[in-house]
Amino acid sequence: GKNVYYSCSTYKKRSRTACTMHSIKHNRLEAAVLFAIQYQVSTAVSYSEIVAHINAAPLKKSQSHRLNDQIAAKEKELTKITRYKQSLYQDWKDGEISQQEYREMKTDYERQAAGLSDLLARLTAERKQLSNGVDQQHPALVAFAKYQNIEKLTREILIELVDYIKVYENGNISVHFKFADEFRRIAEYIEINTTDTAEAG
Repeated sequence: GKNVYYSCSTYKKRSRTACTMHSIKHNRLEAAVLFAIQYQVSTAVSYSEIVAHINAAPLKKSQSHRLNDQIAAKEKELTKITRYKQSLYQDWKDGEISQQEYREMKTDYERQAAGLSDLLARLTAERKQLSNGVDQQHPALVAFAKYQNIEKLTREILIELVDYIKVYENGNISVHFKFADEFRRIAEYIEINTTDTAEAG
């Protein structure tokens, strides 16, 4: 049934005894979710129009200062961690740290380095994706824009557009859409092309 999409955050985060599965009137929930979808649809339509305008311009910007700064900072951090790790062996040989400390610190530095490397890979991939620009027919925009005249919810629309819905104890509702990361990237592409805080790509 429809209730498969609705969950209580406390119930899921803590335990089944933390609260009873509180319910919310179905018609109220449906109206709220429909409104959220309609808003996201209008956002997609607006984004699509702005992207078309940007792409028609002779010069598009695709370099994000945010991403460039994040990548530079994480690269610097990784270099520092690598340098610390390399000096550990000498510290151990010089008797400044014990073998146990050497092993523990080495493991910790390796864990930090692996985490930074993963993050750098994601940020670099995001920067590359952004540098390719955004097409007006981006799948995320198309998925929502085709429901411009939505007036009622269907199971198919929920499955296609909604990742999950949370119902909080105070009755508030949080709708998490699919394509959330894509929408964030499109918003950034629009931002760097409508402000003067970007470099020409």
